[in-house]
Amino acid sequence: MADRYPLVYNPSANQLQELQSGDSIDLGGGNIKNAVFSGIITATGFSGDGSALTNLPAGATPNLDAITSEGSTTSNTISVGGITAATAAFSGSISVGGTITYEDVTNVDSQGIGTFRQGVNVVGHSELDNINVSGVSTFSGRIVASATNNTIPFLYNNLSDLPLASSYHGAFAHVHSEGKAYFAHAGAWVELVSVGAAVTSGNVLVGTGITMYTNSGIVSATAFYGDGSKLTGVAAAGSGGGALDITSSLFI
Repeated sequence: MADRYPLVYNPSANQLQELQSGDSIDLGGGNIKNAVFSGIITATGFSGDGSALTNLPAGATPNLDAITSEGSTTSNTISVGGITAATAAFSGSISVGGTITYEDVTNVDSQGIGTFRQGVNVVGHSELDNINVSGVSTFSGRIVASATNNTIPFLYNNLSDLPLASSYHGAFAHVHSEGKAYFAHAGAWVELVSVGAAVTSGNVLVGTGITMYTNSGIVSATAFYGDGSKLTGVAAAGSGGGALDITSSLFI
C-alpha cells in the first residue's frame, strides 16, 4: 500500500498540498478534535485533562514552571520553583529546609510544642502564661513581677563562683560555703552582717562614731557612756593614773 499523507491548505498558494513526512503543522491557535496520532507530539506546553494518559513512567516527578488548577488536583510529588497562594491546607507534615518568613502575622495557633533551635526574638509586648526555661535567660531591660510569693534563689557554692561585682552592681547573692549573704557595691562583694554570725573580714561600722575591728577585737568610739565597773586596765577617778573618769554608777 502506498504511503498516505494528510492534505493541508496552503493559503499563500491557495491550494491543497500533501504534508510530507518530517514537515510540521502550525495550527495558529486553532484546535484539533478527535485526532489520532501514531507518532510523537512535541509542544512547549500541554493543558487539559490528562487522566486518560497511559504508559506514564512510574514514580516520575514532573517539573513544572507554572501550575494552574481548577478543581481538585492530586499528585504524589510536585517540584516547582515557587508557590504563591491565598490559602493552603495540609493534612500531613510540612518539612522546610530553608527559612519561613511571616509578614504581618497577627496570631499563630500551635496546638503542640514549638521548637526554636536558634532562639526566639520577641519585639513589643507579649503575654505568656507559663514558661519553662532549661538554659540561661538574659534580660537587657527590667524584670517586673507581681507582689506575691516569688521564689528566686541566689545561690553560689563558693566565693570564687560569684560574678564580677562591677558588672552586676546591686546584685544579691548567698554563698553556701560561707553561710553568708553578700551584695555587689562599688566593684566589690560586700558581706552582710547577720544576727549571731561572726564577721570574718573587714570591720563593722555603727554609724559614724563606732568601729568594731574584727581582727583585733577592739571597739573604738568617740565617747563611752554607762557602767564601767567591770573594766580592767584603766585608772579610777582621783588615782592620778589617767584622765579616764569612771565611777561605779555613772549613767548619762
